[in-house]
Amino acid sequence: MLKRCLSPLTLVNQVALIVLLSTAIGLAGMAVSGWLVQGVQGSAHAINKAGSLRMQSYRLLAAVPLSEKDKPLIKEMEQTAFSAELTRAAERDGQLAQLQGLQDYWRNELIPALMRAQNRETVSADVSQFVAGLDQLVSGFDRTTEMRIETVVLVHRVMAVFMALLLVFTIIWLRARLLQPWRQLLAMASAVSHRDFTQRANISGRNEMAMLGTALNNMSAELAESYAVLEQRVQEKTAGLEHKNQILSFLWQANRRLHSRAPLCERLSPVLNGLQNLTLLRDIELRVYDTDDEENHQEFTCQPDMTCDDKGCQLCPRGVLPVGDRGTTLKWRLADSHTQYGILLATLPQGRHLSHDQQQLVDTLVEQLTATLALDRHQERQQQLIVMEERATIARELHDSIAQSLSCMKMQVSCLQMQGDALPESSRELLSQIRNELNASWAQLRELLTTFRLQLTEPWITSGAGGELRRVQRQIWLPGEAELSIAASSGAFASGNPLVANCP
Repeated sequence: MLKRCLSPLTLVNQVALIVLLSTAIGLAGMAVSGWLVQGVQGSAHAINKAGSLRMQSYRLLAAVPLSEKDKPLIKEMEQTAFSAELTRAAERDGQLAQLQGLQDYWRNELIPALMRAQNRETVSADVSQFVAGLDQLVSGFDRTTEMRIETVVLVHRVMAVFMALLLVFTIIWLRARLLQPWRQLLAMASAVSHRDFTQRANISGRNEMAMLGTALNNMSAELAESYAVLEQRVQEKTAGLEHKNQILSFLWQANRRLHSRAPLCERLSPVLNGLQNLTLLRDIELRVYDTDDEENHQEFTCQPDMTCDDKGCQLCPRGVLPVGDRGTTLKWRLADSHTQYGILLATLPQGRHLSHDQQQLVDTLVEQLTATLALDRHQERQQQLIVMEERATIARELHDSIAQSLSCMKMQVSCLQMQGDALPESSRELLSQIRNELNASWAQLRELLTTFRLQLTEPWITSGAGGELRRVQRQIWLPGEAELSIAASSGAFASGNPLVANCP
């Protein structure tokens, strides 16, 4: 309880205290004024009673000599002189001794004198003396009344001064404790509504306004921190979305470029450069296998070489230094469920890691590269098969033409041989030799037709052509082993390039 009493007053308690103080001052002034006014009212009644005694004294003087019919006047005057109201007024105003003296004079001297007097002159002096005492009593009542009225005026003035001082104090207190802090809080609230969290309320004390200012300061600081965190998150999200947009744009452009009809180097170089710009990977190298053999491959890098300068190719960036061995080598296989098309190699600097988006970018690009290489290889096979079919068609047509010519020649030789002895011996021998050559040519022509009727059952043309070559060897009994030379590109099957070579 003591601690609570000694603790600082709250604003509500301070306002209540000011109201109570002003009320107490007003009540005190009214109480003092009421008490003084009651005294003034009692003095007025006493003055009236004294005036009544004066009139009654003159009436008794006029009635001298007194008779039995004048006794009521004496009794009335005695009641007035000894009334309790007059006694209380005299006691309150300090005139009790003088009143008692008048009462004794009335009872002991004036009444006996009036009762004995036969004329007015004998008691006129006594009545005048009694009236003079009454006048002094009334004068005492008047002085007391005037003093009380002056006291009331003084009390009112003092109360007015106190009320004025209290009013000035209240105005100063309200301005210092309520108005100025309230303005600071309103200014701070307006600043917060405009997203300005730099303003602070400087309110001293430990009242409600100070607590509210401290709470607003803390709230503004927390809001500023929250807004800073949110702005940072928005910037991070925006940067992430921009990066993802770049990744999607790169994948779309890469997909369109990879499925174009440009040469493979012109398609792959911009894609590898874009991948190097969007990720942390360096020294990116793409190896494309010509067959399933990893030793026979083509290399595509982001580093230009002498061949690029000779061709005038400017697709690869200039002035980019390789990372060297300061990093980790990463590998991605370009393969599907049946065939391995190549491998993607890259160097990741030490202490760095690919983000989730970058890893997805690389995986998606690897799938696109695999699909592109698979489509290119499928188109290459289709072109090779078309060339083989065209060559077989040409061979069959040529076989038919030569076969007709050989058949015609055999018929002509047969006709000549049917002449028998009409021909000389040398001619018959020559015709026999021609017929043997025609038969040999016919047999070789049939074997050649069989050779061109290849049956490619293997997935890759090299294996299929090798199997067919072994079948031809068994049919024509070729000694030793034949060598197969088929180029990797479709240009090797152009007109004039032999399919089977180095046959002994």
